[in-house]
Amino acid sequence: MIEITQKIKKACIHTLWLPLGISFLCIVLFFSLPFIDIFHPKKIKHVNEIKKDTKYIQMTADHLCYSGYDLVSIAGKKYGYYYQLKDNHCTFFLIPVSETPEHEIKNYTFNAKVISPDTDFTEMAESFAKDLAWDRDSMLQVTRPFIVSGEAYHPIFYLFLFWLILVILLINLKKIIQDIIGFVSPDLYPVCSFLGRKMQREIIDEAQEELSTGMFIQINSMYITENYFIDFGKSSVKVIPLRDIIWCYRLGNIPLNPLNQTHNFSVNFMIRSGKMISISHKTSDEALELVNAIRATEYDIIIGHSDAKKKQAKQKIE
Repeated sequence: MIEITQKIKKACIHTLWLPLGISFLCIVLFFSLPFIDIFHPKKIKHVNEIKKDTKYIQMTADHLCYSGYDLVSIAGKKYGYYYQLKDNHCTFFLIPVSETPEHEIKNYTFNAKVISPDTDFTEMAESFAKDLAWDRDSMLQVTRPFIVSGEAYHPIFYLFLFWLILVILLINLKKIIQDIIGFVSPDLYPVCSFLGRKMQREIIDEAQEELSTGMFIQINSMYITENYFIDFGKSSVKVIPLRDIIWCYRLGNIPLNPLNQTHNFSVNFMIRSGKMISISHKTSDEALELVNAIRATEYDIIIGHSDAKKKQAKQKIE
């Protein structure tokens, strides 16, 4: 015996795994990405407090000297290499500058990311050492093994990423809750999204009663009883009263996958409220057989797609 509530439960289980997986991935990303460190960088009072494993900092540099070398980021923004000598150690800073960088900067407060020296820095250090009549190795011996980079600090990107992950997580949590509610209480599952919950319960009961009589037309996962159209899809269950259908037509859909040459079809229903309901992922034969079965019912339903029939359907609603 076909049980609508059991089909609803199966559909809820089938659609539950994807949002669960996405939600788990979002949570992993929340804990993996350095949101807290970026939005609340560690406050540094003295350059000696900076360690190689420190990630994001906020500090006020009392005195920075310009090295004479610049770096242009991918976005086209100009940054200057500045240095500070403290306790016989040299620390390099990469901070945003104007077209004519200042030779000295005092009491400069900024946020930055502590990064390892890269190729650009190595080339700069070699040239800077020559300017000082030093060799590269002597320069690197007094240079701290990191760069305090304002160029590598990207709070806007991470802010966008934070809200994107949060929105995706909330959408999927909502879907998880809906699936759980549908599994626990199939009467609350939106088989007729255009009707209220109380009416849906009545429709499920009435459709189940008609299915139980065995007097129906079956087209694979679709059923037409005396007063209802029922579709038991893998990921959804739809029950539509035939009395609410104004217009019905078949429509071919181009597959999104270019390697898939098999066209799938949908059967579209316009109901009395003007809303369109689509029954998708059907074969050509299934869709054609469904439209013919709808045509054979005793209800006055416009069949087929054309501008004239679309206009006729709208006039009928009005």
